[in-house]
Amino acid sequence: MSSKNRPLAGALLTCLFCFSLGSLLAAPLAADGAGYRKDLLADLKALEDKIVGLAEAIPEEKYSWAPGEGVRTVSQAIMHTAAANYFFPTLMGGTMPEGINPRGFEQITDKATVVKTAKESFAHLRGTIEATTDEQLDSTVNAFGQEMTGAGFLHFAVSHNHEHLGQLIAYARSNSVTPPWSE
Repeated sequence: MSSKNRPLAGALLTCLFCFSLGSLLAAPLAADGAGYRKDLLADLKALEDKIVGLAEAIPEEKYSWAPGEGVRTVSQAIMHTAAANYFFPTLMGGTMPEGINPRGFEQITDKATVVKTAKESFAHLRGTIEATTDEQLDSTVNAFGQEMTGAGFLHFAVSHNHEHLGQLIAYARSNSVTPPWSE
């Protein structure tokens, strides 16, 4: 690995560690459904502000930038999070909004569309969390070959955004863009 790619690799490994640790802590957090949803929604709002903020701060001409061959570009990373924000609720029995096809999201490169879609995807995930009952938080969800509680799965869905926030911070800094909350 070249020394040029080491900081990016380190940032991505740190994000993966935090994601894994957060997933392990999800079950104990779910003791109180209302409190859990409130905390999860606050975390999701912070993530939305940062991911959308980066999407807005990164110049459109950098949306096609990737750190290497075979790695998602800036727009693909943002749209990957948007696709997941729409898809994950379906694994808990939610429905996909009419006209939404997350499978094609990573092909979208227009900055205005990327930002709009990201915002709408966070609203969709937020609506799912708000509508989830205490019974659903305690129920079993089978996702990606793992069995977990609904609360654990919602935590997984939100944590997925943390992983890609770290990726997008590294992408922004690699392109001399300071995250808006750091200015």
